[in-house]
Amino acid sequence: VTLSHPLLRYFPMSPLLRRAAASAGLALCGWATLLLAQSTTVVIPPDRTGLHRLPVAPVDAAAPPVVQQSPNGLYKLSITDTGIELRGPRGTVTINDAGITIGGPGTLQISIESSGMSVRTDRDATYRVGQNFRLDASSNVQIKGGGTTDVSGAGAASFTGSRVSLGCANAAKPAARLGDQVNTSTGPVAMIAQGSQTVLIC
Repeated sequence: VTLSHPLLRYFPMSPLLRRAAASAGLALCGWATLLLAQSTTVVIPPDRTGLHRLPVAPVDAAAPPVVQQSPNGLYKLSITDTGIELRGPRGTVTINDAGITIGGPGTLQISIESSGMSVRTDRDATYRVGQNFRLDASSNVQIKGGGTTDVSGAGAASFTGSRVSLGCANAAKPAARLGDQVNTSTGPVAMIAQGSQTVLIC
C-alpha cells in the first residue's frame, strides 16, 4: 500500500506509523470485500423432496375389543368403540351411548338412560336407611302390590291429598266426621247428611 498524500511531504512519518496506516488500509479493504460478499449471498432452502411422513394405520371398524381379565378369568373388562363392559360371575356393568345398565343374577337390572331410570328384579328387594327416607316426584306416584300391601309406622301416620279414597276408587261416599249429621229415618241404613268433601269411603 502506497501512501502519497501531499501532507506527507511536509510531515514525514516514522516506519512504525507507516506500518499502522498500511494495516488499517488493508483492514478497510478486507471489510468492504466481506460486506459485498455477504450482500450477494443467496440462501438456498434444503431439499425436502426426499422426506416422507410416517404411515398412519387405517381405522378398522371391525377391530377386536381391548380385553383385560383377572388371572383366574372370572372378571373381565372389555373396551370397544361402542362402549365399556365390566363382567363378573354375578353381574355386569355396561356403559354406552344409551346410558348405564347394571345386571345381576336372574332378571335384576338397573337402567339409567336419558329417558329415565328403571329397576327390575324377580327377587326380594330391601331398602334400609339409617335415618330419614323420602320418595318425591314432580308428577304422579303409584304404589302397587300384587298381594298383601302393608303400610305402617311406629309413630303417627297421615294420608293427605285434595281427595283421599279409602276402599275403592269409584262410587265412594263422603266419610262421616265427628259432629256430622246422620239421617236415621231412611231405614235400617243410616245416611250421612253431610260428610267430608276430601275423604271418601266405600
